[in-house]
Formats: sequence, structure tokens, C-alpha cells
Amino acid sequence: MDFMDLIEMPRVDNVKVYRQIQNYELNQLVTQKLFGSLNLTSHHLIFITQTDLQKPREEIWIVHSSIDSLEKNVTEAKFQLMIKCKNFQIYFVDFPTAYCCNSIHKSLESLSNLTTENMKLPFFCQTISKINQEDWNFYSIEKSYKRFFPNEDSSEWRISEINNDFKISPSYPKKVIVPKNIDDQALIKSSQFRSMGRFPILSYYHKKTNSFILRSSQPLLGSNNKRCKEDELILKCALPKGKQGYVYDLRDASILKTAVSKGGGYETEVNYPLWKRINKHMDRFDQLHISYSKLIDACINSSTQFFYKLDTSAWFYNIRQALYLSFLIADEIHNKNGCFLIHGWDGLDNTLLISSLAQILLDPESRTLDGFIDLIEKEWLHAGHPFSKRYFKSAFGTTPQKQEGPVFVLFLDCVRQLCEQFCLSFEFNEDFLIMLFDNLYTSEYGTFLGNNQNEREQLLVSSRTVSLWTYVKNEENIKKFINPLYKINDDVIWPSIFTQSLSLWSNLFLRYQINSKPSDEAKKEIVKLVETNLQVKIKVEKLRNDLLELQKEAIDVGVLNSENY
Repeated sequence: MDFMDLIEMPRVDNVKVYRQIQNYELNQLVTQKLFGSLNLTSHHLIFITQTDLQKPREEIWIVHSSIDSLEKNVTEAKFQLMIKCKNFQIYFVDFPTAYCCNSIHKSLESLSNLTTENMKLPFFCQTISKINQEDWNFYSIEKSYKRFFPNEDSSEWRISEINNDFKISPSYPKKVIVPKNIDDQALIKSSQFRSMGRFPILSYYHKKTNSFILRSSQPLLGSNNKRCKEDELILKCALPKGKQGYVYDLRDASILKTAVSKGGGYETEVNYPLWKRINKHMDRFDQLHISYSKLIDACINSSTQFFYKLDTSAWFYNIRQALYLSFLIADEIHNKNGCFLIHGWDGLDNTLLISSLAQILLDPESRTLDGFIDLIEKEWLHAGHPFSKRYFKSAFGTTPQKQEGPVFVLFLDCVRQLCEQFCLSFEFNEDFLIMLFDNLYTSEYGTFLGNNQNEREQLLVSSRTVSLWTYVKNEENIKKFINPLYKINDDVIWPSIFTQSLSLWSNLFLRYQINSKPSDEAKKEIVKLVETNLQVKIKVEKLRNDLLELQKEAIDVGVLNSENY
């Protein structure tokens, strides 16, 4: 298919565009009205204002894939299109004729809903950065293994390449860490007993206590109550003597019978005697999408019912629940004697969310910029979180398949809550998290394309697109994402999980409703103060050294008595 087949009318003149902008002088939102022409290209909707001697020409570029929802309003007197974007920006476009409005609407519906990965922006985008293979290979399982187990000979774990051709589990990476005493044939048997072939693999190892986190998908007991001795053996061999094993099943206990009737199931105490199953409910991705839509509706259509809508959206319930479960896991691993297997249904969503957050609490490396990128690669990209499916639509849209769900957005919000409570312990800042959100839905980079590593390899993303981390690591860009107040904190962090300790992510969800100028100025002032403080420290250190030199000279010539210094 050629893009031009989808564009009925490449240009429309005499168009009016309305959008809300912040008037800093009045300190309020005002509606901006612009006149000009609308242009459609393969990947962009471009609005160009008319030439005006009093005002410079302005251009508004909207990537087609950033359009979440289109609402057409055609009457005898009005030919209007409302464009709702995935970053929460809303535009109203008035056309000169109904034909123009209908043509642009039809084209945008097609161009904004392309499902073919090869037709997406990163494959056509001419970025300034060149493809850097080092950034595509930022994460390596060998590096993680060495960090977890510096002495390989004494380790009870090994790297398996059983999934090298992605046939055992299409959503798993090629290499995984498993117990050393388990051979690959046992892994194959276990994969046949687990949903989507996702057998238990090591996610995190806590060296201080020799405890760990495994993750997998649900076991396939079915109504016949099947069992798999190889699967049971994996969990038995993984658990060291004297340790207590916990299976954190992120589903409500009341729905387990339904799961069994559909061919799924759970770990029974009879077959897994060393592991205690605990059911901890987390909303599924489809339920989370409903919560997300309600949250954004409350933020966009703010009224006297704002706080009521915010509360009934259940978004803060999901944040609190995610942090609470991560807290429990971190506490058991660090302070007690627990090891964990985490799973829900397929282990593609909440499993990765809870595992990631627990690691951020436990592991100071995950709170550095490089460590956080490494975590995203390991726990989300390589772990098979279906990015293309979950973020095809945002808060305003949905697809018939209803596969969208903002699990990674919830993760970013949870991390932002932690950054608020421990502002000195994270090397990266809020701007970095917002940048990740923006690139999640629409990006010039290929990092979040596809649903797993298998698909990304088939698409040849590492040779045909630029990695997002290349952009992040650019010398000029990285300065924007560093927290100037960061101080290395090697301790485990223990967040407050009370509702009063949580806050709305206003710089993201209210980004087009609030005045960001005071916040931006405060950030600049903090950077300036930190730089000034650093210069003063350098100057003080120099003066101290100069004083020591003068004292030494004075002692040498007899002006000062050495016994006094």
C-alpha cells in the first residue's frame, strides 16, 4: 500500500485551527485562533498560518500516529473536526466545505490507525543521530548475570539459550537465567505447562540476602487438574535451603476457578509444598485503560466534580496497590527470608510492573539513568511487554480488540511518585519520564516498536531505525534528564504508600491546562544553585590548600611555630 492512496486531499486552504494555550500575563488558559492551510503528508498533518506582517509564520506539526481520536461535526453551518492527541492536546479545525472536512477525516482515520509496523514513522524518519549499535545492545543478559553473580563458579544459576529461535516462547528473549540444576529439556516441558510458554525465569537476585524474584505466566492446570513435574522441579531447585518461597498471583482469588475452567490455573500447595501462594489483586490492562480514560476525562474536563472524578477513576488505587505490593516484596526479600515467583495471567503486564518497582526499591543501580534504562530493557522490552498493542490508543481511543492498556504509563507514574518522595536518590528527573511517555505512543525512534524481541528482530529495527537511547545519550540531551540534586544512596528505599502521600502527575496529565512557567523557572534556579554551590566548594578547597601552603612556608622561615600546626 502506498501512502498517497490514503490521502484524498493533500492540501486545504482557508482553514481555522483552535487550541488552548497558556497566557502567562493573564495566568489563564485562552483559546488561540489561527488561520492558514492544512497539509497532509505520509506521516504528518501540518498546519501553516497565513503570512502576516505583524506575526511570524507559525507551523503546527502533528504526527498521524499521535492522533488518538477524531470527532467530526458537520452541519449546514459548520464543518469541524476535533482532533484529540495521545499527549492530551486537543485541536478544533474548521474547514471551508463539508467535502474538505470529510476528505481529511477519512484520510486521517486511515493514516492514524496504521497497524503495519513497517509503515510507522521510525522507518521513514531522517534523524540527525546515526544508528548506533551500542545503544541497541545497551542491555545484555551476560552483564546482568555478572552483576548478580560475580563468582560464576559458585553460582546456582546459569544462562540458557533454549529460546534462541523464539520457538519455545515467542514473547521471551533468546537467553534467560534459570537454576543451574535444571536442564533445557525440563525447561521445554515447563514451557508447555505455562501460558504462552513463559516458564519461570530469574528477574532479580538480591546479593545481600541471597533472595530473588522469578517471573512467569500462569500454569495450565485446566479442569483435569494437570501437573508438570519439571515445572515443580524448577521452583524446588531455585529455592535455597532455609528460604520461604512465595507465589504472588496478581489475580483475585475469586476468579481462579474461572481461570481453571478456561484452561489456566494456579500453583497448588500439594504440588508446590515449598511455595506459599498469595493472591494480590491488580487491575488487568483493559480495566486499567478504563481507569486511565476516566483520569484524563477528569483532567481535561475539570469542573467542581474534579476531585470526585479523580477518586472514582481508581487511578490512585492502582498506583497505591502497585507500590504496596512492591513494598511487601522488597521488605520480605531484604528484611526477612522470602523468595518470589510473580505472575498473573500471561505475565506480560502487571507481573513486569511489580517486578520492576520492587527492583527500584531494592537496587540503587536501578535508580541511576543507565540502570533505569537497563531495567526498562530487561523487564519490559526483553520480557515481552506488548508495546504495539497496549499503546496503539491512549486515553481518548480504543480498538475493537481492546488490547490497549497503559501499564507502562502506570509504571512511569509510580516511579514519579518515588522520585517525589526520594528526590535525592534518583539520577534522572521528571522530564526524562515525560520524554519516555511521549515516545511510548509516538516516536521517531524504534525502541518501542513491536510486541517483543522476536518481532523487533523480524522488523530489523536495530539496523533500520535509531534507538531512543541514542537520543538520550546525546551530550546535549542528557543534561536535560539529569537530576541536579542526585546523591548516591546505596540503601533500600521505603516509600509511604498512604493516599495522602500520592499526588497527581500535573506536569503530564495537566500539561495543557496549567501554567508550567513557575515550575520551569524553579528547575532552572535549582540547577543554578547547585552549580554555584559546586563552584564555591571548589573555591573553598583551593583557598584551604593555599592556606596550608602559606602555613608551611611560614613554618619553614620561622614565622610560625610548627608545634602549633
